[in-house]
Amino acid sequence: MSHDDLRQYGPTEIFDDEGITADAVVRVAYALSRQQLLTALSIGYTEMGPDREPGDLTVQEVRTEVEGWLAAQGIIEIDRYVIQGQLTAYPPERQAVIDALAAALDRAYPPDRPEPVRQPPRYGKGTVTLETLDHGVITLPDPAWCAGHGWQPNPYLADVTHNSVKVKAGVETDGHGWVDILEARVSHAPYLVKQPEPHPIVAVQLDVVEDFAAEDIPKLVRGLQVAIVRLQRLAGEALHTRGGAR
Repeated sequence: MSHDDLRQYGPTEIFDDEGITADAVVRVAYALSRQQLLTALSIGYTEMGPDREPGDLTVQEVRTEVEGWLAAQGIIEIDRYVIQGQLTAYPPERQAVIDALAAALDRAYPPDRPEPVRQPPRYGKGTVTLETLDHGVITLPDPAWCAGHGWQPNPYLADVTHNSVKVKAGVETDGHGWVDILEARVSHAPYLVKQPEPHPIVAVQLDVVEDFAAEDIPKLVRGLQVAIVRLQRLAGEALHTRGGAR
């Protein structure tokens, strides 16, 4: 049986990522088994209020939960790659490829509104020149440990953030393959107003939610020990910057 012979549903509604300005609506069709449909619905159902009975769900609600879970997973995964790219500026040898991809994207998804001209960060000896949204073009001190500002084009001054290279830790398990445990970096937003950061901080993400076989626990412990050592080193680096060292 071809996909054209299957009954087709959706999109029930348009799902987006809160906090972004959308440029296009991209519709994707999934061919799912009954078990995959049930799995997506069951995950969505667990996030509903405790007073909802499965038998009371409307057709609209069922379809919205299934499609919403599929959309959410896609958005979460692509945001993960966005963040990875933001933490490290594109090296010069890659910029031509990125520019060509951006031009190809404009051909495939023509923008509805002209994009403002953006000035990329310019680096000097211990400085970075940025075009900010509220203070125009300004030159700021840029510590040597900062990995670059290509991920943060045209910020407000208060949002200018120095990020170090990300430090990771994980473990190879028999049951789950590679499991990420830690992502951390030194970070400093020196111009924040509401929550000032007088000194660099250590931004930490710990994420282990798995059921491990007993044989994998010693490996997990070793991975956690590595994470501890790397966190301690990052903390030392953050403390070292307080003396003005770069």
